[in-house]
Amino acid sequence: MKANDFTGKTVIPFCTSASYSLGESGKRLAEMAGTGDWLDGQRFSENPSVKSTMLSFIKSLCFC
Repeated sequence: MKANDFTGKTVIPFCTSASYSLGESGKRLAEMAGTGDWLDGQRFSENPSVKSTMLSFIKSLCFC
């Protein structure tokens, strides 16, 4: 994270997990990076519909 320059970039962290939340991960990554516009992330549960749920999430982020 520290070796990358996120200046001018929008970063939206996400993860998949059967039981753990995203917690403070996004905040900690943003602090380590030091640059970039870090938005709230999302955790996706581990199940067969996660692919369609993730695609819906990604489409909702369209900055067009």
